[in-house]
Amino acid sequence: MLFKRNKLAAILMVAQPLIFGAPAFAPQARAAETSNLTGLPAYPNLTRAVMDGTFKTDTLGHWCMRFWADTSDSLTAVEAWYRKTLIGSSEIDLTHDKTYKNYSGVVGVKIVLGIDYVVVYKTSSQASTSIDLYRCSPITK
Repeated sequence: MLFKRNKLAAILMVAQPLIFGAPAFAPQARAAETSNLTGLPAYPNLTRAVMDGTFKTDTLGHWCMRFWADTSDSLTAVEAWYRKTLIGSSEIDLTHDKTYKNYSGVVGVKIVLGIDYVVVYKTSSQASTSIDLYRCSPITK
C-alpha cells in the first residue's frame, strides 16, 4: 500500500502544474542556463534570458532570431559595454529610431553591426535594463 501511495503522490506532483498552472514560485531559467544562439555577445551580468524558438521577419524582409534578456545593471553601463564590445558598429538613439520612437517612456540605443543589431533600453516603469539581440539573415532573391 505504501508503494501505491508514493506513486500516486509522485503523479500528483507532476500533474499539478499541468492542471492548475505552474506555481508562482516556479524557477525561471537562469541566464547562464539559456543558450544564446545569435552569435552576438550576451551581456555578462544577466538576471534573466530567453532565446526565441522561431525566426521572425523584420520590416526589411530579413529573417531574424532574437535573444532577449534583463540585467539589474544600469542602462549606461550596458550601453557602454556594447559600444566597447561591438567594434565598428553604428548607433541610433531609440527616440530617433522608426521602430521605437512611437513608444513613449522608452529610452536607450540600437547598436547596429551590418544587418544584426542590439537594442538596450528601459521604460519609465521598469527597474531592470532590457537587452534584445537580433541576428538576421541576408535577403535572398
